[in-house]
Amino acid sequence: MSFPEPPPASSVMPANNVTRRTTRVLSASPESAFSQVPTWLWLLHAGLLLWGAFTANPLITICALLVPPVLVWLLWNPGEPPVLLFAFIMQWLQAASGIFYANLQGQTLEAEFGGPELAEATWLSLLGVIAIAMGARAALIGTSPINRQALEDEARTLSPVRIFAVYLLILAAVTLVRHVAFRIPSLAQMMLATTSLEWIPVVLLAQAVLTQRRGGAWLALVVAIEFVIGLLGYFSNSKSVFFILAVMLLTWNTIMPRVRLIQLAGIAVFLGGFAVFWTAIKGDYREFISQGTDQQVVNEPVAARIHKLAELALEIDREKISQGFDDALERLGYVTYFGYCLRYVPSSVAYEHGALWRGAIQRVFMPRLFFPGKTGIDDSQETAKYTGLAVAGQEQGTSIGLGYMAESYIDFGWLGMFIPIFLLGVFYGTIYRLFGYRQQNRLFAMGCAVAILVFGAYTIETSNTKLVGGNVAAAVVLGFFYWRFGPLLMALVTEPTFAGTATRIRRPPRSERLQRIPGRRNALLDPAERQSASGHNLAEDIANNPLSVQMPTKIAQTRRFKNRANLEDRAKRGMR
Repeated sequence: MSFPEPPPASSVMPANNVTRRTTRVLSASPESAFSQVPTWLWLLHAGLLLWGAFTANPLITICALLVPPVLVWLLWNPGEPPVLLFAFIMQWLQAASGIFYANLQGQTLEAEFGGPELAEATWLSLLGVIAIAMGARAALIGTSPINRQALEDEARTLSPVRIFAVYLLILAAVTLVRHVAFRIPSLAQMMLATTSLEWIPVVLLAQAVLTQRRGGAWLALVVAIEFVIGLLGYFSNSKSVFFILAVMLLTWNTIMPRVRLIQLAGIAVFLGGFAVFWTAIKGDYREFISQGTDQQVVNEPVAARIHKLAELALEIDREKISQGFDDALERLGYVTYFGYCLRYVPSSVAYEHGALWRGAIQRVFMPRLFFPGKTGIDDSQETAKYTGLAVAGQEQGTSIGLGYMAESYIDFGWLGMFIPIFLLGVFYGTIYRLFGYRQQNRLFAMGCAVAILVFGAYTIETSNTKLVGGNVAAAVVLGFFYWRFGPLLMALVTEPTFAGTATRIRRPPRSERLQRIPGRRNALLDPAERQSASGHNLAEDIANNPLSVQMPTKIAQTRRFKNRANLEDRAKRGMR
């Protein structure tokens, strides 16, 4: 039987046998943060800065392009899944896309909006992204670096086939929960929070494939399943699985390999093209699957949906693609309503002085199971109240929210808004800290952190009520599953060779174990065999090391004495 080689001493204990604990500080090490970025990418960034200086909005363009390096400096730790960095980069993209779109049109933000409010909203959003990143970083102060080698070693024990089987079981359960949840309003939020479990096997499978460099076919099959399921739904959540892949591809200890950069670029190009395609057809497709009811429901069978998608794809032309591109950029840049909010508050509606954030936190402690009269969330109604615009609402099958940054401004004004945004970042960082630094079942815990934060922290358009409530529910549910079922799930997805080492791997006999220890093999031999094996006279061996013969005898005598004493003690107690 072959055994894995023991780890080198340097990986187990530091030099001079002194245990050192490295803690994080608020300012990340530039060497650790920027070491993964290749030189050509820095040159590309410098070129973009030079281009920004000659655009219609030079100052805000240059400042917007400087935000991503700041986020990398604050949040990227080599070897860890950069889920917080990914989430805040996506928020930055939403805050800055309006700048790039205006530059492509050759217009200033003031001219495009008809006033300075859009530019002010963009500035505040960019500063808000930095504030939330600083809050997340503050939550990680004092944590020890994640043991990257331990994560990789654990990933090498995973079985891609077993993970895929577990994924199918969880997918079936999650699908059933989604159909039942809305029929039980009092438990809907907690039941929907369990759907985040779907992404844990995806994280495990991606980590296993990237570490072991095998099982890629199973990962491709999972990606295809998730893409098709999302495409056939009302909201087209096909991008979700690609977000998971992007986070896992960014997990690397040293300079990122070129092949991973190519894969990330491919994902970005595919998602961009798909966003344009979906934006161009989603109106007709949603009207078809809802059967003209203007509700967020799917009333058509799968075959009809597939046929309609194929029909719409064949009908698309250059004009629809151009319109889809403009609409996709406008949809991505979610700052326009914030601009209208700046125009309307406080000139027409007074500041709320914390009422919106207070209500969001209170709703967390008012589960509908015990408060059946709790009102629902109508984002469109709130948007109409604080912008003065007539926007489509639930009657038209849609929901348009202001986003947590605009709501923070409504509560505390342009200066005080950064306090709740910073605290929201602390909240996100705390979730990552609670899950990402577990010592038991590390990959399962890391999968929980990725599943919560990739989808719970990546948008600025979500209201604070949904952000707080949704992330708290997801953290509670996944924390419970990690506590109760983490060892079971990891045992199911681990290779039989590694799973349950104490029971599944035959323990070698004592003779084999001692033969692997230098100088111990002869202790098992008879005196004559020992003399022959050692090549020395037995009398000389005993004279030089008398314990080598006497110690086993003394141990045996001691054991016999203890057994006899126990028997005598039991006999006495029986006589009593």
